[in-house]
Amino acid sequence: MLQDIRDNAQSTVAKVIVGLIVLTFALFGVDSIVGGFGGEPEVAVVNGNEIKEIEFLRAVDIKRRQILGQMGENADPTLIDDQLLKKSVLEGLIDQEILLQDALEQGVYISSSAIDGLITGINQFKLDGQFNNDLFLASIRNFGMTTNMFKDSIKKEVLISQPRNAIVASSFILDNEFNRVIEIDRQTRSYSVAKLMSESYLDDVTVDDSEITEFYEANKSDYTTPESVDAEFVQLDKSALLDRIEVSESELTKLYEQELEDFEAAEERNASHILIEINDQVSDSQAKQKIQEISEKLAAGESFEALAKEYSDDVGSAAQGGSLGFTAKGAFLPEFDEALFALSEGDVSKPVLTEYGYHLIKLHEVQVQEIPTFEEMKYSLEADAKSEKAEALYVELSENLADLSYSSSDLSEPAEELGLEVQSLKKVTTFSTEGIFANPKVKKSLFSPEVLEERNNSDLIEISNDSVIVLRVANHYPSAQKALETVKVDILDRLKSQKATAKATEEAQRIVENLRSGSTVKDDVVWESFSDVKRNEVAISPELIKLVFSMPNSKDEAPVAGTEINGDYYIVKLDGVNVPSADELEPQERKTIEKVVGSGLGNAEYQIYQTSLKSKADIEKI
Repeated sequence: MLQDIRDNAQSTVAKVIVGLIVLTFALFGVDSIVGGFGGEPEVAVVNGNEIKEIEFLRAVDIKRRQILGQMGENADPTLIDDQLLKKSVLEGLIDQEILLQDALEQGVYISSSAIDGLITGINQFKLDGQFNNDLFLASIRNFGMTTNMFKDSIKKEVLISQPRNAIVASSFILDNEFNRVIEIDRQTRSYSVAKLMSESYLDDVTVDDSEITEFYEANKSDYTTPESVDAEFVQLDKSALLDRIEVSESELTKLYEQELEDFEAAEERNASHILIEINDQVSDSQAKQKIQEISEKLAAGESFEALAKEYSDDVGSAAQGGSLGFTAKGAFLPEFDEALFALSEGDVSKPVLTEYGYHLIKLHEVQVQEIPTFEEMKYSLEADAKSEKAEALYVELSENLADLSYSSSDLSEPAEELGLEVQSLKKVTTFSTEGIFANPKVKKSLFSPEVLEERNNSDLIEISNDSVIVLRVANHYPSAQKALETVKVDILDRLKSQKATAKATEEAQRIVENLRSGSTVKDDVVWESFSDVKRNEVAISPELIKLVFSMPNSKDEAPVAGTEINGDYYIVKLDGVNVPSADELEPQERKTIEKVVGSGLGNAEYQIYQTSLKSKADIEKI
């Protein structure tokens, strides 16, 4: 809560906890982000409590970022339906507010120390199994949050979860219900199956030309060539620019000298601190008085580590005796930084005021980095210099590519001017998945009216952080109807297959009726037997398993049934049903099953409870 975000702790950390942040704020704590601003417009009122527009917009933004993150590198924001997104987020905020109100009415409570314990136990904030204060602060600050905001969100999430947990945990299953579950779930069946292959009947069916023509006329849309284009494009990759970059020896020497200046001043300090926050509950004067009392205890010889554990409000470091580890200058807020780097080893600062409250800082150790030689740094300096120059050149060439392609009738001029190659791919469709044409943004631009119909060069399209393209349509091939003669064989095969399947089905249904009535079945029917098959058997088709376990175990009528699967017909005779007894279960296994089934029932009950709360709530959407 006292550190600024470090420059190198951004996207990776954000991705690690984005699921947690979205869950916490989009569903259970968005109203903790901003509060107490009178006059803010609202988007909904739930039982008299307002959901502010600023909270709603923040939640929408977080949800949108989550969706784009799930889309991957080729994420296209235009594919997100904003209306559906906003509707979903608003319903989530309304549900959250209803559940929070219900929890508070029931007197649900959680202490601040319990919240601190939950935060330090979150795996996303740990390095090598230990809570890491830097990672925690960088993570939450990356979303524009303070520690208090994050604590508040966790508090609301826990408050809401407690009534749910109570309902789920209190659910149970009766003995007779449990016995029935076991009888159904653990039941096995033995059966025999005969398969009538549709291909066996192909020689018995005929299709004439009139049927082919009639089918073609009725299904013309199935026999068209998709719209396609011959595409040309120019691609600019940052990585390819590295070969154009040269770095002179004098440049490297100058860079090394700059590094030496930094290294000469570079040091890391191992420090601890005690923080007394200034917040809605603790005024400036109260915090100042408290930190003075702690300072006096230190002067009297009490342990800094023990006092930090007892009094510090910094959830990230208190449990470790206030330890902040080794940090370089610039890692903390300016006031904190200045005080820390003015200390000598073993010293404790006077109270230091920052935006978070009052601090006492103790310096344990100073580490000064050794200065590397020019030869040791030469490779990395050259790589960094090339990368920096390539970045600048990439930005410059991207702008030039956009300008030149906008004013050119084709791509040859910008390609020649920038030293790029005009590439092409023929017969690209909206279904193409080859190379850059798998990118939705690329296909959307390629088939846009400006590019497809007006034959303009496209705008600059960013296909990754390090690559852009401009494309154009060289040739356009509209969707066309295939001639009957070119698809006649396909239609013939299709109709024959349909007729063969119908013939197999007709024959199979006749066999089923004969079996049910006790009549003789022709000798060429081949049966295959299966014993003690379970419901979750993966080696047998799901359709066949579903049929076998849906058949009644009747003594009055022969248990026979049939079904079509992928054009073939299966006839099934049920030979036996093995119904297990719950008494056969081991005690521990029984407890586990009871817990799982009870939890499922509890979740269903909670859904009913939540629906009931919402139906009784006074909800006004604005």
